[in-house]
Amino acid sequence: MRTHCFLGICWLLTALCGGCGGDGGGDSLPPSTTGPNAGNGSLLIVNPTSGSYQTDRPTVTLSGNSFTPAGASCPAIIGVLPPAYQVTWSNNTNGVIGNASRGLYCIAFVFVFWDAANIPLAMSANSITVTAIDGAGNVGRDTIVVTRLPDTTPPTVVSVSLSRSGSGSTNIGRSTSVTVTFSEEMDQSTINETTISLKDGANPVIAPVTYDSFSLSATLRPSSLLASNTTYEFTVTTEVQDASGGNALAVPYTFSFTTGPLS
Repeated sequence: MRTHCFLGICWLLTALCGGCGGDGGGDSLPPSTTGPNAGNGSLLIVNPTSGSYQTDRPTVTLSGNSFTPAGASCPAIIGVLPPAYQVTWSNNTNGVIGNASRGLYCIAFVFVFWDAANIPLAMSANSITVTAIDGAGNVGRDTIVVTRLPDTTPPTVVSVSLSRSGSGSTNIGRSTSVTVTFSEEMDQSTINETTISLKDGANPVIAPVTYDSFSLSATLRPSSLLASNTTYEFTVTTEVQDASGGNALAVPYTFSFTTGPLS
């Protein structure tokens, strides 16, 4: 799975190494040897590695570096780019286009980093082109083939945690919430009070459920204090599904805990 880059940091060392040879470096990255490029333009897809990439996810995020245009300035660690400098992406397979975020890095080496997040993918091979252009007509361009494969793997429950600790699963605070973490991104529409629930025997607990796609977790929060010295059963049904393939949890997941006398 590809590591997501924020502000170009996770591929910074890779980018910097591009200027480590030759005359011992310099204050900018060498031009990209992939293209086509025009004028003084250059662009390189760094993450995933340029060429081809496979995933079972419905979207992909690309990041890399591109040429520094005339008029860029470095008043701080992150510099200022001219307004006309743009980085765009195009999925040539499904026709979807969009803008990438971009910034100017100003320590040791001066270069533009960019990030094209959540590009929608068609099933099978996707030819995606990223283009940088400035007001003078310089163009940098690179293309990657991203193949989306069918996702046939059911999600699993990785862990369950309680916000109020006790002795293992006993003497749990009555104001506890329950958080379940999944093995992959889930379809948020399948995460609700029906598919994730808490019961005291046959009595359901009124408890809203929220989903956080960043942590891959769903949290159940009872609307009122739980009863003291009572055993509760937390259940995740097989109606929850992953986001990439619509695969359901293979078997229901259950977890029991017992409250203590205090909140």
